[in-house]
Amino acid sequence: METTMILPKWLDSLIFDGLGAKYRPQYSDMTNIDDDKAKTLNYLGTYFPRSYAEAYCIFSEYFWQHPNEFVTQSELSIFDFGCGTGGEIIGLLTAIDEHLPHIEKVRIVALDGNHYALRIYEKILKKTLCHIRFEAENNSAPIMIDDFYDLHILDKVLDKQFDLILSFKAICEFVTKDQFEQQNAYEHIAKFLLPKLTDNGLMLLEDVTTYNNTSQEWLPKMMDNGLCAAKCSVISRNDGYNQTYTITHSHKTNDKSKVAWRMIKG
Repeated sequence: METTMILPKWLDSLIFDGLGAKYRPQYSDMTNIDDDKAKTLNYLGTYFPRSYAEAYCIFSEYFWQHPNEFVTQSELSIFDFGCGTGGEIIGLLTAIDEHLPHIEKVRIVALDGNHYALRIYEKILKKTLCHIRFEAENNSAPIMIDDFYDLHILDKVLDKQFDLILSFKAICEFVTKDQFEQQNAYEHIAKFLLPKLTDNGLMLLEDVTTYNNTSQEWLPKMMDNGLCAAKCSVISRNDGYNQTYTITHSHKTNDKSKVAWRMIKG
């Protein structure tokens, strides 16, 4: 499937002209949970288009290869752990719109500790509803997770199971800030999220592929070790060390992102 794409014009205009996004890549270990409004707009202009393209391409390929996925359902439920400004959610919704014509409604729980990012995501989602054919109901969860003990706070929010669970470029922040006491953050988060999946649900974990200075380990290797320890059933993944996605928008032509991703079956 295509891994090169152009950001839709309406979405490009919304984030850059309407919301004031800036294209300013960050070349160090990523921690965005504490970003102020200005830094959040930098993230929006740089990483929202990348996450949109990554989620759209990964899910489009999966749905194309599995045309009967969720075929007996008219509704889907989605949980995004660390949604940021929501690029992966909008990319997923676009893929559902194109590949799952039987879906009539989507229910979303979007969790993030950055209030600026959540407000931006909500504005983008509202506009997105004008460009997709199905209904979408959103519940934003402004919750800060400081360590693995705080994960149990989510039990009150996640009182049901989900068909699709996402986490894009979020777990690396826990690693960088050493919030899991030098234990494998991917293992702990996967163990917590797996029971939240429906029997036929899908969980997609994606992260940057850099060497993390805090853990002193390459993040894809750390991810694989953690998922193995959590006994996850990985049904699909990127080939090799990473996968490159290319997105073009009004502020950057052929912007490339390299990520590692793992699709896990419930």
